[in-house]
Amino acid sequence: MSTIKNDSTPKIQEKVLDEEEAKTIAYLQSVDPELEKMYLLNLHLGRRGILQRLFQSLIRENLIHEKRISWEEGGPMRISIELPSGRTLQAAVSKCHSLGRFDVEGDPVVHGDDGSSMLAHPAELLELLRAEGLLGEATEEQFNRFKIETQNGVANLTLALAGANQRKNELTALTRSHQIHTSLDWALHQRKEQMNFSILAFYEQWVVEGHPLHPGAKTKLGLKPDEVMQYSPEWGTTLKLALVAVHKQSCITKSIDGQNLTSRLYREYQGLQSSVEETMNAQGLDAADFDLIPVHPWQFEHSLNSLYGEEIRQKKIVPITEFHILAQPLVSFRSFAPIQKQGQERHHIKTAVNVQTTSAVRTVSPNSVENGPVLSRILAGIHKRENEFNGRFIVLKEVAGSHFNPGNPDLPEDERWTLQANLASILRENPENYIRDEKEIPMPAAALLAESPVSGKSIAIELIEQIEKKYNSRDLTEAAILFIQRYAETSLPGFLSLMVRYGISLEGHMQNSVAVFLDGELTRILLRDFGGVRILAERLIKQGYHAEFYPGSSIVTNVAEEMRSIISYSVMQNHFAELISCIVRELNIEESCLWKPVAEVCKSVFKELRKDPNIAEQAAEDELSLFHPVIHLKALTTMRLRGDSTAYSFAKVPNPLAEWKGEIHF
Repeated sequence: MSTIKNDSTPKIQEKVLDEEEAKTIAYLQSVDPELEKMYLLNLHLGRRGILQRLFQSLIRENLIHEKRISWEEGGPMRISIELPSGRTLQAAVSKCHSLGRFDVEGDPVVHGDDGSSMLAHPAELLELLRAEGLLGEATEEQFNRFKIETQNGVANLTLALAGANQRKNELTALTRSHQIHTSLDWALHQRKEQMNFSILAFYEQWVVEGHPLHPGAKTKLGLKPDEVMQYSPEWGTTLKLALVAVHKQSCITKSIDGQNLTSRLYREYQGLQSSVEETMNAQGLDAADFDLIPVHPWQFEHSLNSLYGEEIRQKKIVPITEFHILAQPLVSFRSFAPIQKQGQERHHIKTAVNVQTTSAVRTVSPNSVENGPVLSRILAGIHKRENEFNGRFIVLKEVAGSHFNPGNPDLPEDERWTLQANLASILRENPENYIRDEKEIPMPAAALLAESPVSGKSIAIELIEQIEKKYNSRDLTEAAILFIQRYAETSLPGFLSLMVRYGISLEGHMQNSVAVFLDGELTRILLRDFGGVRILAERLIKQGYHAEFYPGSSIVTNVAEEMRSIISYSVMQNHFAELISCIVRELNIEESCLWKPVAEVCKSVFKELRKDPNIAEQAAEDELSLFHPVIHLKALTTMRLRGDSTAYSFAKVPNPLAEWKGEIHF
């Protein structure tokens, strides 16, 4: 730890910085002293944001045995943990929510015979629990890895908050000059003023704090501070996507139709084909023998030569240096919305980047490249069969993809996978293709939890206030209930019908879901990314669909409960529960009044599905599972302490959808 004191900002106390924070401060001192001041002002918020996520996860995931935990009421609520040493770890709790969530107030405090001390950094909490023997399942290596992840996350969350403050100050001046008071009005105003303004990208880049529960919400291992600022969406950046040409003998391409990734790029970007042909001709090569793969700019600079140096020397891979695609990074960091005029319908681009964000390295597996078009064709057929889900539920097609294919059959499987997954890309439909009204506002559902850079309220509350005004509601509680009711009516029939009838569970968490609003109400929801999909093969076959997926793909399962858990976790817990908690937190209303319409919509959908005798039994089983009194939540911290983000670990919690005598109980 190092100590830093900034004499130019006397209100900032002397702060002890860990290595990640010191590294960030050193960079900011050299390039932007004003941003350095903002960073120091936000340091306690960055630390607290990760610390509170970590503290909550330790309780929710039963990493600390429940016998050690007590809740103290009769005044301000507190949670107390009896440590093996006899000391007590306490934290104030401002509010409890369903699914074991609770809001920590301030920083945890350790009380003992020798006095009390406050924990101001998540690393301190981890060290305390390690010393007390409460993280015994984690090896030394796993513990140190997780500690580094949290420290990196703190530094990056602080940096994101500082950057957001700067961006907000700039935006505030503009909105005041136009007398605009909400982000919704600003987005519509900008769409009218700028032909290449993307409302979706605007909201993607205002998701500043990342996953609301994951202690690794802002972890970006492998990036230096300047690279975090350069490549992260919350900095409002526009990047130049690189391109490489890969000889067709070394490239696997998949497409939903006859147009592969290369031909689509040539059609969408004027001058690209001639630029590629000039580059290839200069090296004595024929462009017709090569396919293109878009590459993240970080990957182009740091991974291309180290992983594919020999193939570049052999001219199996040829970097294209004279043409770039201008694009805005989206919430997922490695996916991009190309800069384009409204209505141009260029595809979004998913790239590989050999960097760990949250809990996984964000490459693009060959499974994803090859399964995407196959699943897209199936879902397109289902969409027609289901009468387009009344235009309210749309799954975005992954129309084409490509990945490098090493020719050496003697390569070890892990080396083969590394080479395939680090040079790969997918083209996905642009959600804004489905905007039907000039007043419709698309945004990633994750943006609903974000603080509006205009009003300072959550964006969900801005939408609820629109509903209150539209229907002249009695109060915001009534408007909030209507907001959730419309949200459930629009989204849940699609999710549940796909699962029950076809055995397809989409990973509909808030990052994967694009919500489209009109006057505060959800008019349609669009789902993207098939990485976390689970398909119960027997149900799909029963409906007449036969597909060959990439061998060993995890998206195919024979276990019904594994399929159901995707809906339970991603849609109910990670999507609806987070949205409801956000609204409850801000409006201070009863949570049960928002879960009730969700439960009613679910029951209505299942009732309709049970009318079909071919699926009545599976519909009843799925409904019983969804409404079970106890459900499993994904144990995010447990998985990181075990060093595995793919072997899911779950903890049990009461189900807010549980039905008893027609009522909902927590």
